[in-house]
Amino acid sequence: MSKARMRYPAQALEELRREDPETPVTLHFIRSLVKSGKIPSIRIGRGYLLNYDMLVDYLSNPDAAQTEPIAAGIRRIPE
Repeated sequence: MSKARMRYPAQALEELRREDPETPVTLHFIRSLVKSGKIPSIRIGRGYLLNYDMLVDYLSNPDAAQTEPIAAGIRRIPE
C-alpha cells in the first residue's frame, strides 16, 4: 500500500506545474475543488491538506468523480 501524498493547495499546484509546466489549473481552482468537497481534504488549522493523487485523478476524469447530479432550477426549502 502506498502512502497518500498530502499537500497544501499551493504545494499541489507547484507539483502539478513540475509535471505539466503548461497546465491551466490555478490555485483558486484547486481551492474551490477542496471547498466544494470534490477533492477530499483534511482541515489543518486555517488551511487544508488534500491528497495530491486524488487531485490528479479528478483532473484526469472529472465526470467520474461527480457523484451527485447537478440540479437545475430552484429547490424547495422545507418549512
